[in-house]
Amino acid sequence: MLKIFQLFLTLIIFSIVIISCNPVGETVSEEKPLDDQLVNTTENIDLKKGDVLVIWGKMDASFLENNNVPSFRLNYNLSLNGKTIENSTVTMFAVNYKIINSTHEVRKEEKEEEEQTENETSDDENNSEETPEEKPEKIVKSDWTFEQEVIQIPIEKDGKYTLDYKASSDSESARSMFTKVAVILRKK
Repeated sequence: MLKIFQLFLTLIIFSIVIISCNPVGETVSEEKPLDDQLVNTTENIDLKKGDVLVIWGKMDASFLENNNVPSFRLNYNLSLNGKTIENSTVTMFAVNYKIINSTHEVRKEEKEEEEQTENETSDDENNSEETPEEKPEKIVKSDWTFEQEVIQIPIEKDGKYTLDYKASSDSESARSMFTKVAVILRKK
């Protein structure tokens, strides 16, 4: 009976620890849309030694072709009391890992639905020994909203930090999506 009680107590403690852990961290700054012409600034970020500042990118993309998300460069400068602590350029959305809060919907256009119905009907009628023609690769359009970790910055000193950042891209498809990209700051 005592072993069952100990097991039960251990399970409860373990559950509380798991539930209280936030794997993505505490939100420091809400979603801020990016603009290729402006430098964004978040001031008075209260960080302690041992914290990790995590920059997350958010993409709200419509009409993506074959889920090809354009990549961006994020230039950032983290400073404390006017002195630069870290200054770097990192790539956003270049790979598909560390993604959270993802919703994905494949778009089916009306013409495609009609063609598909017609093709299925004609295929049923033409059950002969003809070799099928090779069809070109189909372009699938979709809407995809997600957040992706961009970089983790370890903090070595207590203080109120300032983060300045600006995104850029050479890609025409990326430039057209600037209004769909944002940054969220979290700390672990």
